[in-house]
Amino acid sequence: MTVSPSPDPTGGGSLGPLEDSYAQYRAALRAYFVRGLRREVTVAEDLVQEVYARLLRHPPREPVRDPEGYLFQVARNVLRDACRAARREQARFYTCPANELEGFAEAASTLWIENEGGEAVVEREFNQVLNQLPRSCRIAMLRHRRDGWTYEQIAAELGVSAHTVKDYIVKALAHFRAHFSKGSP
Repeated sequence: MTVSPSPDPTGGGSLGPLEDSYAQYRAALRAYFVRGLRREVTVAEDLVQEVYARLLRHPPREPVRDPEGYLFQVARNVLRDACRAARREQARFYTCPANELEGFAEAASTLWIENEGGEAVVEREFNQVLNQLPRSCRIAMLRHRRDGWTYEQIAAELGVSAHTVKDYIVKALAHFRAHFSKGSP
């Protein structure tokens, strides 16, 4: 059976016969995701919905000869992306049982060494070097590094182009690099 994409003339994104195949294989897709993720059904249901969303976003360019194969190829891609995202998320956090958390806190507190005012000296020197910059470079540097603003947001505040903001930040970083690489005066 050959299924050809038939986009909805109203822009609704209907897939025609492929949509019928999706409805037919929906339960099989859910079971595929439950097996692949080894998680609860709600996550699998979200991934089934993602398959449908991808079908709407990227309808096939040519007629689909094997709708089941096509759907499960899209499902495989969705599952691969979900597993990658889960691995990235797990890498961001270290999990431990609650009863071990107190032990980690005690161990970490023994590693703390007071810097005896060194932080105040560094902050003073940083502010001194920052104040040597022109006003626009200071603002661009602080907005970008401290506040997390984008070049476009900074450009709007300063009334310049985003490229000029980038130049300001490059100039500020070069100034800091030059100052701290030669040592403090």
